[in-house]
Amino acid sequence: MSVQRGDSLWKLAQQNLGSGNRWPELLAANPRIADPNQIRAGTQLNLPDVAASGLANRNAKTNAATTIKVHKGDSLWTLGKSNLGRSSAWPCLAAANPSISDPNRIYENQELIVPAVCTP
Repeated sequence: MSVQRGDSLWKLAQQNLGSGNRWPELLAANPRIADPNQIRAGTQLNLPDVAASGLANRNAKTNAATTIKVHKGDSLWTLGKSNLGRSSAWPCLAAANPSISDPNRIYENQELIVPAVCTP
């Protein structure tokens, strides 16, 4: 899908995924977005696999990206293990959260997006 002037991830999620609240799924499917508040007209965005296959409404709860809160002592390595099934999935967490400038530095109470799917 191509971003038009005046579009936001919220608006695009509303149009393509049925709810603006699902904008983190768009962000997770497009790890090249550096700032989710600034998307440029003409940019090509990928839809999450569930939306592209037409199963978005039926599987929204099970395939949606989720948000987690970082606790003291957490690292992307441990969060990858507990949320994606393997520690080596930490790059998926980093890619889904472009606000993380250094993957070695995450902070207590920081909210992170956990993508629904992590493919190496």
